[in-house]
Amino acid sequence: MISVRIYRLQNEEKRPRIWKIIIAVLLGLFSFSFTFPLFNEPYSIAILPLGVWILYGLLNRKDRWEAYRKYAWTGFVGNYIFLVTALLAIGLAAVFYPEDEVRTYLTDVSEVELLVTHPSGEDVTINEEKFDDSLSTFKYESSNVIQWYEEIREQKWPEAESEVPVEIQEKFPYLLTGVKTKTGEKIQVYVEHDGKGLLVTTKKKQHYYKSKTASFLEERGNAQ
Repeated sequence: MISVRIYRLQNEEKRPRIWKIIIAVLLGLFSFSFTFPLFNEPYSIAILPLGVWILYGLLNRKDRWEAYRKYAWTGFVGNYIFLVTALLAIGLAAVFYPEDEVRTYLTDVSEVELLVTHPSGEDVTINEEKFDDSLSTFKYESSNVIQWYEEIREQKWPEAESEVPVEIQEKFPYLLTGVKTKTGEKIQVYVEHDGKGLLVTTKKKQHYYKSKTASFLEERGNAQ
């Protein structure tokens, strides 16, 4: 929009061709940038307008720089527009899709099913009604994957001469399927062995939610 406004205000005799304007804007985007982490994502802020300098060096000798100057700087300013847009998107996502609320990821559980994914899991089924009611009791907690791994390592492994293997208790032996999220993204939801912990895995992160009172797992055959 900025480039269009510049084009309309520019003297018709000095207006560059459209394709040349596009090249000038794209070249203006080229810059020396500083990358910084924010909310576990890398972001870049433009510092030096390398593309503008290159275009200036190419056109200044031919006295055509003035016709392209504003377009080149528009491209450079575009770096900041993209950055601000990305930061605003993060802020809006935090408002509409809060990561600390389990309902963001388990919005619709009407078609949920429970699968046993580890031998240490018991022959249980899920009570959908109790599960839906218990979601309000799950609170966000920081996940310590390293600690969980160490807990499994510390479990006793069978001796070389032993014929009876020692059962290893997996922390999340169940997988929930059929879950629909508020964002529409595909996720995996693992259930803790006692049914009081949920590990939500997205493409980028893992979120752990813990409940003190949830009791939606029932022995198969005893489900109501």
